[in-house]
Amino acid sequence: MKLSRRIFLGVLPLVPGAAKARALGARDSAFADIARQMGGVTDVSPYLIEAAEYEFVLAHGPDAREIFVAALSTGPLADRIAEAEAAVQAQVAFVATFLYTGEVVRDGVTTAKYYPWCLSWHAVTFASAPGICGGPGFGHWENAPIRGAM
Repeated sequence: MKLSRRIFLGVLPLVPGAAKARALGARDSAFADIARQMGGVTDVSPYLIEAAEYEFVLAHGPDAREIFVAALSTGPLADRIAEAEAAVQAQVAFVATFLYTGEVVRDGVTTAKYYPWCLSWHAVTFASAPGICGGPGFGHWENAPIRGAM
């Protein structure tokens, strides 16, 4: 059987993840839209946005996600943040910090789990994120800088 684009697209709604995404609809994109606005750039990695929502729900719970979206989804974001309750403002700080650092806290330990996709690496034009910049292991970051090179 030849798999055409039409057949593939016709079967897609039968995939469990696609059905869930279709059922959740616009509600799912609201968090992503807010996070992209908070990032301040248009090319935020979709993986980072998805991870931000996942980590947000882990840290604050699904009910907090709904409150967050309701508080920030209409009007200019800066105005909505300024008018939001302290809990929502703390959540805004959480999302912004996550987007720029890729850091998460698990059992009191902070790790930069998502650093290759975080926005701070997009701001740096002279380096690549460790581990993805060539070389084995941690990449070229494993090597100490050459003294006197600059």
